[in-house]
Amino acid sequence: MIPETLDEWGAYISRLEGEELWSKAIAANTLEFVQVLQEEGFEPSEIAQILIMFGQQFTLTDQAMPMDMPGQYLSYPALLESVGA
Repeated sequence: MIPETLDEWGAYISRLEGEELWSKAIAANTLEFVQVLQEEGFEPSEIAQILIMFGQQFTLTDQAMPMDMPGQYLSYPALLESVGA
């Protein structure tokens, strides 16, 4: 199933951990992924929320976040800091 709403994205992300979380979060944090979400009708604030959910999942699963990856769209730690999470 491909998530189609913010609630579905939240449910999907909440099941991720370990290597699967890491790889999905890296793939989600690219300009290409953001463009796909825009084409699917997501607003910029909703896209930011999806990325925040990925960042929060790292915190919830006590994992280090990917940083300084090639093609990175946003910094997960900086994004979470900007929303006080």
